[in-house]
Amino acid sequence: MDATQLLIAFGLVLLAVAALLGFVQERHRDRPEQFAGWRVVHAGGTAGAVQLLALAAIWPRISDQGMASGLLAAAMISVTYAFFFGPLATVLGQPRLARAVNIVGAVVAVPAYLALPLALL
Repeated sequence: MDATQLLIAFGLVLLAVAALLGFVQERHRDRPEQFAGWRVVHAGGTAGAVQLLALAAIWPRISDQGMASGLLAAAMISVTYAFFFGPLATVLGQPRLARAVNIVGAVVAVPAYLALPLALL
């Protein structure tokens, strides 16, 4: 599977899961704090999925599809999922796990997002 296909596949899976978690969000409408937590998971997952799908749409134009391109795509997927699973762990009552996932996501995100514009060169 090439980088574009990976971005599409992981984007679609995340979009489906985030959309379904919108139903969980609705179930907590009477508890504002939990509703807000689920809203972050639902909206953040949806935004992350759209980011992956948008990257897939332009990926062939910004990269040479070599090994570096694949690594950058894998990093973008990993970061997007980390920033989805971190808030999900928080709302599920696992703050230590959430913190660890968010820290790992941030460590990968900084070089990945800095490298993304370099893919144009």
